[in-house]
Amino acid sequence: MRKGSLIMNKNELLEYIDTNSTAITIFKDKVRAEQEAKNKKRQPAKRWNEAKIERTVNKYTDDFIGNVYDKLYKGVKANRNTPRDKWIEFIEINEILDSLEESVSMMEIGED
Repeated sequence: MRKGSLIMNKNELLEYIDTNSTAITIFKDKVRAEQEAKNKKRQPAKRWNEAKIERTVNKYTDDFIGNVYDKLYKGVKANRNTPRDKWIEFIEINEILDSLEESVSMMEIGED
């Protein structure tokens, strides 16, 4: 674990959530399943390979973490110098990981 004096950026938040909950795994699995279903509907010549599907899954995940980060940033009342420990304390006190897992589990990913 890193020292508490470091700040929390989006990549560290992703790492923290991924290490301490199943929300990211569930999210990626749902996006991947949805992308694979969409891919099967494409004409054979237009189907995406696995690498393109994974890039899309990663893009959705980046967008998802960006949204979570922005909401937490406001909740923590963070600025660019807010220590990582303050973020983690806020996440733990407010049971953010449990809420996130529950939300992601109930989330339906599909056509807009």
